[in-house]
Amino acid sequence: MRISTTWAQQLSVNAMNSQQAKMLQTQQQLGSGLRILKPSDDPAAAVKVLDLNATIAKTTQFQNNIATARGRLNIEESALTTSGNILDRAKELTIQGMNATLNASDRLSIKTEVDQLIQEMAGVANTKNANGEFIFSGDLATIPAFAQNATTGDYVYQGGPQQRVMQIGPSRQVADGDLGVNVFGNIKSSSPAKDQNGNRSIFNTLKALSDGLSANFTASPAEITGSRFLRYGLDYSNPPQVPGTTTFDLSVTTLPAVTIDLSNKKMAGLGDIVTEINTQLADAGYGGVIQARSNGNNLEFVSVATGSTSNITINDAAGTFLNDTGFSLANNNLSKLGADAVLPAQALQSQLGNVLTDLAAAQDSFLQAQTSVGTRLNALDNQESQNGKFVLDTQATLSQTQDLDYAQAASNLQIQTTALQASQQAFAKVKGLSLFNYL
Repeated sequence: MRISTTWAQQLSVNAMNSQQAKMLQTQQQLGSGLRILKPSDDPAAAVKVLDLNATIAKTTQFQNNIATARGRLNIEESALTTSGNILDRAKELTIQGMNATLNASDRLSIKTEVDQLIQEMAGVANTKNANGEFIFSGDLATIPAFAQNATTGDYVYQGGPQQRVMQIGPSRQVADGDLGVNVFGNIKSSSPAKDQNGNRSIFNTLKALSDGLSANFTASPAEITGSRFLRYGLDYSNPPQVPGTTTFDLSVTTLPAVTIDLSNKKMAGLGDIVTEINTQLADAGYGGVIQARSNGNNLEFVSVATGSTSNITINDAAGTFLNDTGFSLANNNLSKLGADAVLPAQALQSQLGNVLTDLAAAQDSFLQAQTSVGTRLNALDNQESQNGKFVLDTQATLSQTQDLDYAQAASNLQIQTTALQASQQAFAKVKGLSLFNYL
């Protein structure tokens, strides 16, 4: 085989270029500290590096979620502690108010402080976190958990129906707060003023204390409140409901029942539901007898009359609407009586005694919430430790996959430098070999 002078020289040049490329790659590896500079260097390892980096990033986000949840739960724990302190003071004032030696002026002085406690408790229930979110409003964190009803003066829950949860592990979530309705509202009560579910909110309990201290023992109306979240209304128009499937009967005292029919109605919000029902009540001549109204995000039926002669009964004609709005019927009906006013001398000790009992129940409720918060904080600590170890192990695997062995690379660079020098020296000699030198 004949080898031309040009070919021989080109082979030498190619050899030098190859050695220079290898040396450049080794230099880049030493500069970056990475063994894999581009996917083609080791395709299988490059895919593994991407997976490991994605896993580390995801776990790091879990750690960030843990830090966020811990901050929110710490705020809630502080709020619950403050609430407990308010209840302690309320109990002291209740016991003080039950002292028979006090006169009306003395009790009004106590009432002034109780009214301040109610406002303070409302402030705690509407506590915000560092992001300006209401911690007791659930999934409607931009809306205050409790607002005062302009008509009745009661504080009603208007937050969301669902707890917010945060992902703290691949298959683990934790609630970063509690619903205000569960903490401050659904407190078991032994008082005659409890609702149809046997509950009385801490705000109503404190208000009963305030009313008792001011000798305000007025007759109360019958009222029944649903338990379903209705902020976004109800739609019975698509598909259209069969006539009669969303009807129910309302009656009060001895008057005949009036049928409310919401078939094929589309009501965008709770206000639309209230308006539609009140319109049908007015058309039937019951506008001055029964009213529908909103109680936070729930529907409520109330008698216009007060006292024990006030009686509301709901009869379930079909079931759909009442189920959707959270009215639990027993024996196909649900009834509630109003309460008569009693003489102050007879009512004070009884009402304050009921307040004292309900305050103790509220303290138990807050203690259970604090226990739940503490349990979740412990869970966050445990998961954080587990995530941290997982990240370290994954980073070790990533290092073994992509990081450079500096000793090996330095040795390779020395060998490649020597090889390049040899190639250059060989080229210098080959370049001088030519027949033209002998012609």
